[in-house]
Amino acid sequence: MRFTEHEMTVAVDAVARRLFAATRPPWRRGDVDAAYDALSRAEAYPRKSAAGEIVLPVLTALPERATVGARPEFSDAELEQAAEEGSRQLLDHRTPGAWDAMPARRRRRLVTAAAELTRVGVAAMPVRQDPDALVVPDHL
Repeated sequence: MRFTEHEMTVAVDAVARRLFAATRPPWRRGDVDAAYDALSRAEAYPRKSAAGEIVLPVLTALPERATVGARPEFSDAELEQAAEEGSRQLLDHRTPGAWDAMPARRRRRLVTAAAELTRVGVAAMPVRQDPDALVVPDHL
């Protein structure tokens, strides 16, 4: 599916926040959003880069939807299929044949995790605007 740069950026940031929260030790899980916002750009970059590597191939593999005025919605089967396709592309791009050499259980866990993180990213995306109805605000 074709997403705007802003939509993809919001999705990657939401996934990076989720991964940051999941990797914090239990005694430091107080206010995760404030801790993430306190990170410097250099500290946040590796998290966003890792989130982008997981989510961006899956987002581009999703089926095209015309959802103007709402967030795009996908079924679990569509997310799983896109996650499998995106994960396969990513692994085979790095090491040809890596996907086929991976045990089936590990592939299933990878696909499930990628689909769930993509679901988080899509849920965080803003409401889609009509690209043909460009409205310039008065203050510009």
